[in-house]
Amino acid sequence: MRRFKFLADTRTTLLFNFAFAVGHCALGFAWHSWWYITLGSYYALLSIMRFSSLQVKRKSKGDRELEKFVKRITGILFLLLSLCLIGVVILSAVESKGTKHNQIVMITIALYAFTKVTLAIINLVKSKKSLSPVTKTLRNISFADAFVSVFSLQRSMLVTFEGMTSENIILFNILTGSAVCILIFLLGINLIGGRGVDMAKSKIIKANQKIADAVVGGYKKIENAVVGGYTKIEDKFVDAYLTKEGETVEEAKKRLKK
Repeated sequence: MRRFKFLADTRTTLLFNFAFAVGHCALGFAWHSWWYITLGSYYALLSIMRFSSLQVKRKSKGDRELEKFVKRITGILFLLLSLCLIGVVILSAVESKGTKHNQIVMITIALYAFTKVTLAIINLVKSKKSLSPVTKTLRNISFADAFVSVFSLQRSMLVTFEGMTSENIILFNILTGSAVCILIFLLGINLIGGRGVDMAKSKIIKANQKIADAVVGGYKKIENAVVGGYTKIEDKFVDAYLTKEGETVEEAKKRLKK
């Protein structure tokens, strides 16, 4: 249990992030790879954002306004990060399809990526129980970290394990990378918040409600039409074959029910 808490601790994640960033930058300069340099810079920026959020959380002493300010600044940085990641996706398609590793290294990378996803989910659960804006900021940082780790994992897996053509590998990398860019952009919008975002959410909710009302209304009309049509057919059948002399359809129905 103590080991798990150590891994889930945000400061531990910060150390891993920083080490990962330094490692990627070192590989990038050693191999002259813009992919690793860009990815290392991304992780370095995430580490700085996580460190800043932790410092604010420690020193704010419950000052919600200060925490909200940091939350919105981080959201703006996320928007910039999503634009930078477009360059990462382009590099992924242009520079190379990915780096081929042996199976042991791939298992290690996969374990690292899925650990990031697990920690992001843990932070999501924690943020639901907390009213602190910084806690929600750290949650979004964890997801941004996990998304890019999964993208990096996919990039290496498609090359390491044979079976796909070069064209398909590039296509998959572009699609996944684009999805990651959009998700991080949305994480930034979520952090910025404000009246504009709240109004947009409100409009979306109202539009969804109108659609739901229209669907329910349409269903009711269809239901009424079907039931009405069946009743007419039933009445005609009862009138033609089941009524006695001088008996109305309603009287025949009551008699048959008895």
